[in-house]
Amino acid sequence: MSEKDGRGNPEMPDVDVSSAVDVESDDSLFCRACGAAVTADRHSISVNSDHHHTFFNPAGIVFEIRCFRQAAGTIILGDPTTDFTWFRGYSWQYCLCAHCLVHVGWYFGSAEDGFYGLIESKLLRG
Repeated sequence: MSEKDGRGNPEMPDVDVSSAVDVESDDSLFCRACGAAVTADRHSISVNSDHHHTFFNPAGIVFEIRCFRQAAGTIILGDPTTDFTWFRGYSWQYCLCAHCLVHVGWYFGSAEDGFYGLIESKLLRG
């Protein structure tokens, strides 16, 4: 893991932003709000034996999220916290579209690794 990525966040995994999101690819996923490339299906991963999860936050709002190893079209905001984490052993931070700054999910990090939990309804297929 790098000390800091290009956005100054020490919790982000090493990602080559120039190639991580290929807008020409059939599996690209875009921000529903602005159409910017966020990630791609090829970066999908299984966390706790599933790629897709449904959770609720302390306010009772339900989120359907999908898990990804990379989401180069995002920025991470806020200090890592384990308060009300959905994944045991992971802290979380807000994940925003790097283009329009709309909340698109969360970055979950641990001492060993990290992943993105992106809100399904905030993503569009290309």
